Amino acid sequence: NAFITPDDLREEYGRYDPNVFRRWAKEGRVEKVRNGLYLTDQNFIQSEVDMYSVANRMYAPSYVSLQTALSYHSIIPEYAFEVISITTRKTKQFEFRNTRYRFRAVKSKLFFGYEKVKWRGRNYQIASREKALLDLAYLEPLFDSDDWLEGIRFDRDELSHGLDWGTMFKLNYQINSPTVTKRIARLLNVYDI
Repeated sequence: NAFITPDDLREEYGRYDPNVFRRWAKEGRVEKVRNGLYLTDQNFIQSEVDMYSVANRMYAPSYVSLQTALSYHSIIPEYAFEVISITTRKTKQFEFRNTRYRFRAVKSKLFFGYEKVKWRGRNYQIASREKALLDLAYLEPLFDSDDWLEGIRFDRDELSHGLDWGTMFKLNYQINSPTVTKRIARLLNVYDI
């Protein structure tokens, strides 16, 4: 496993010395991701997708979504400033290796619509194309602005042909938010779809 926590040591040895991670970090055996989570494989992060596994472990439960997932699915251009995820815990932000990891909170009933993807012997959780767009419409107040919608540069072809609109409507029905419905209608109007 690329990650290790105090709980892993407790489970393995029945107890753990709180100073062990500090010693291991000095020896270069682990790297602190955040309090209570350490990376054991220094070469683990070789691509942007590896960062998604880090994000999932950094603050669980979570799945990658919003602009990060929309970029991953080619619905918006590359978005490399940060890795943005959805969580049922409170909104948080962490820095690790010059990357910001942001976690946006939603109610438990909205924590769905993601898939587990196998990657280099591990999994990461990321929103489906449709849910990433609905998450953005749900959480981003700027979605009400035509200028903002144009500025984010949605790929018109991906919007009209890449998304499964039947799935979109089903997921939107589950979310049951008139605001999200209005925002998606605005998006379609701005992009003339």
